Amino acid sequence: MPRTLTVGLDGVPESRAAAEWAAREARWRGLPLRLVHVWEGVPDAMAESSVLGAETLRHWSERVARAAAAGLAARPRGGVGA
Repeated sequence: MPRTLTVGLDGVPESRAAAEWAAREARWRGLPLRLVHVWEGVPDAMAESSVLGAETLRHWSERVARAAAAGLAARPRGGVGA
């Protein structure tokens, strides 16, 4: 099984700093980097609402990871996946 360095993002500046560290570490080790976005669970009633439905949460989760990946990949020697 190939090794991958995985780092979690939650939208706060500290998680962005962790992603930048992980990108440097992945480059140094010659490993692919996987970015994942996490969020704290919401009560079932809120998750089923039109405002915080599963599709909305999935959309923002993917958007945060893709935006971070794009920013990291724009740096020299990119190669980051979301």
